[in-house]
Amino acid sequence: MAPKQSKPSPFLKANTWSRTFHSWISKLLDESHQQKTLNLVDLYDLLPEYESINLTEKLENHWFDDMRHHPDNPNLFRATVRTMGWQPFLIGCQFIPQFYFSIHGYGAQMRVAYHGLIYRKILRLSSRSLNNMSSGEIVNLFSNDAGQIEMALQSINFLWIALLDIMTMAVFFWYFVNYIACIAIGYTLMLILLVSLIGSLLVYLRRKVLKVTDERVKTMSEIIKSMRIVKLYCWESAFEKKIRSIRKREIIQHALRLIPETIELLFSNTYVCVTFFMMYAAMWSLDIPFDTRFFTVATCFLTHLKFSIWIFGSSIRHFVNYLAAARRIQTFLLLDESDRDRRLMSESDRKLPMDRIRNDENNIVLNSTKKIVKVECRLQRAAWEHDGLFKLKNIIFDAYPGDLICIIGPVGCGKSSILQSLTGEIPYFDGKVRLGGSFCYLPQEPWIFSSTIKKNILFGKDFDPQLFQRVVSATALGADFAQLSCGMNTLVGDQGVMLSGGQKARVNMARALYRDADIYLLDDPLSAVDVKVSKHIFERSIKNFLCDKICILVTHQIQFLEDATKIIVLENGEMVQTGTYDELRANSSSFNRLLENIHQQKQEQLECPINILRRLPSRCLTSTENENGDASSLRDSQTLETKEKGSVKSSVYIAYLREGVGIFLGVFILISMFSFREVIYVVHGWWLARWSDDEGYRRQNFNNCTTMIDQKINIISSMNETQWNVYRNSRFDFYCG
Repeated sequence: MAPKQSKPSPFLKANTWSRTFHSWISKLLDESHQQKTLNLVDLYDLLPEYESINLTEKLENHWFDDMRHHPDNPNLFRATVRTMGWQPFLIGCQFIPQFYFSIHGYGAQMRVAYHGLIYRKILRLSSRSLNNMSSGEIVNLFSNDAGQIEMALQSINFLWIALLDIMTMAVFFWYFVNYIACIAIGYTLMLILLVSLIGSLLVYLRRKVLKVTDERVKTMSEIIKSMRIVKLYCWESAFEKKIRSIRKREIIQHALRLIPETIELLFSNTYVCVTFFMMYAAMWSLDIPFDTRFFTVATCFLTHLKFSIWIFGSSIRHFVNYLAAARRIQTFLLLDESDRDRRLMSESDRKLPMDRIRNDENNIVLNSTKKIVKVECRLQRAAWEHDGLFKLKNIIFDAYPGDLICIIGPVGCGKSSILQSLTGEIPYFDGKVRLGGSFCYLPQEPWIFSSTIKKNILFGKDFDPQLFQRVVSATALGADFAQLSCGMNTLVGDQGVMLSGGQKARVNMARALYRDADIYLLDDPLSAVDVKVSKHIFERSIKNFLCDKICILVTHQIQFLEDATKIIVLENGEMVQTGTYDELRANSSSFNRLLENIHQQKQEQLECPINILRRLPSRCLTSTENENGDASSLRDSQTLETKEKGSVKSSVYIAYLREGVGIFLGVFILISMFSFREVIYVVHGWWLARWSDDEGYRRQNFNNCTTMIDQKINIISSMNETQWNVYRNSRFDFYCG
C-alpha cells in the first residue's frame, strides 16, 4: 500500500469567518457528496494539536507529578483536571456550533492522550504485571475506558448549564404562578437527586459488566490463538458453549444495567405530564383559578426543564462512567514496572575513565574519558517474588565490547532468568546491575507480528538496503526469500502462522541485528534451527556481525563454547563456576559431566519423532511439493482491506427482526410503540388546553371570542356550582386515567 500523500488541513489557514461558520470544511463535504463516500486519501493531515506525542507527554508529566506529590494516594482524575485546566469550561461559553466542534475536538485530544499514557505504561510493565493482566483487559482499557473521557468532556458543561437553567426557570415560575411553582421546583429537585443516585448505581453495575466482558474477551483471545489445537481435537462445540455461557451472563448484566437507566428515562420523559398533574391537582383541590395563560407559561417552562433534566441525567451518567473508567486505568497505571530504567547507566557513569578496555591487537589497558559500553552484574539475590522459592544467587561478572559470554546449565537452573534480571524483568533485592549502552533482548519464544517479513525485521527503523542485506545474509534468510513468491514482502500472518519455528527464530534474530545495539542478550536462539543453520548463524551473526558488541548467550549448543571468552555455569540459580572453556575443561570434572549430560539430552531429542504440530507451519513454506500452491495463496492473501460502500441494506434490519420476535410482530410492535407515544403526548397537551380554556370560560376571562366560544361560555357560565364541580371532576378524572 502506497503511503498517503501529505494534504495539509485548510483549518490551519482559515480566517475568522471560515472558522466561525465552518466553511473551511465545505470542499471535503462536496467531495463526499460527489463520491457518495470518503476515502483515506481524501482526508486532511492531522492537526498539530492532535499529535499523540505532545498530548501524551503533557498528561504523563502531570500524572508523574501527582504521584510524586501524593505517593500514598495518586489520582488520575486530579492529573487529568490539571492537564485540561479551565479550557473545557471556557469552551462551554462559546456559541452552540463552535461549542460542539471545540468540545468534540478537545475530547478526542484527551482520548488520544489516555491511549498514549496506557501504551507507554504497557512498555514499562514488568513480566509479572503482564502475566496478571489479560490481553482482553488491556483491550478494554483502550476501546472502552479511554473513550469515556471523550464522552464525559462532551457533556461536562451541561452539568452547570442544566443547573443554571433549572434555577432560572424556577425564578420565572415563581414570578408567574407564585407558590404553585414550589410543586414543580420540588419535583425537579427530587428528580435531580434520583438521577444522582441512579448514576452511582450505574457505576457499580458497569464494573460488573466490564468484569464479565474482560472474561469474554480473554477467552475469545485464547481460543483464536489456539485455534489449531481446537480444530485438531474437535473442541469447537465445547468452546462454543463456554463462550455462549459467558455471553449470556454479559447480556444479563447489561439487562440489569438497563433497569435503572429505564427508570431514569421514564421519570425524565414523564416529567411534564407528572408535574402538570400535581400542579393541576393542587390548584383543583384548593380551588385556585387557572386558565390558558397559566397553561401556556407552564408548558413552555416545563418543556425547557424537561430537556435540562434529561441532559443533566445524561451528563451525570457519562461523568460517573468516566470516574469508574479512570479508576480502572489508574489501577493499571500503578502496576509494577520493570527496573530496566535504573539499570541503564547514566551518561556520567559512562564517561568514567576506561580502566579495562581491550585493545584488539595487543590487549593493553587504555585510560580514556570517552564513553564506554559495559555490563556490570553483582547479583546477590534476585527473584520474581520476595519470598519466592526460586532465587538467583551470587551472579557476578563483567562484560565489555567483544566479549561473548555463554551461560550453560541443566534445565530449570535459571539461565533465562539471568537475562531477565539484566533487562529488569526480575527485580533484585541485593546487589547491583548496570548496563552501559543500548541493549537488545531476544526471548526464547520468537515474537512475530502480523505484517510482512521486511517490516518485522525493520520494526519501525528506516530501511537501509546494505545493512538489510548483511542482516539477511547473516541469518540465512536469503534462501527462504527465494522460495517465497513475494520474498521479504510476504505476509507472515497472525503471530507468524505462515512461518516455521526456525524461520521465526531467524526473523527474530535478524530484527535484533538490524537494531545495532551495544549489548545483546540472546536466550537460546539456536535451538529452533538445525545444526547446519545454527552453525551459520553462530559464525556469521554472533561471531562476525556482533564481534564488537557485548554478547551474552544462553545455549545448549556445547560445540560453540570453545569460542566464548567466558563461560558461566549455573546450578539451582547459583553461579557455581566461571572461566574460559580450556580452564573449565582442565580444572573441573563437574563441567565435563555437565557437557556429557547436555550432549546426551540432545541425542535423546533427536531420536524422538518430530512433533506433527511443529511440522504443519513449516510445510507451508519449505515443502517443494506444495511450493507453487503456497506461493499463490500467499500472493492472494496480500490484498488490501476493502471497504463496503453505500447504506445499510434492508436485509440487515430484516435479519435482526427475524432473530428477535419475528418480522411482522417486530414491525407491529415498533409502529405501535411510536404511535402510542405520540398519541399520548398529543392528547395530553390537547386535554390540558381544553381544561384551561374551560377554567377561563368559567371566569369570563376571554374577550372578542367567536360565536362558538360564546356559546360554550354561556353553557359553562350557566352551570351552578354542583354541575361545574361534576364537569370539572370529569376533566380531572380523564386526565388521571
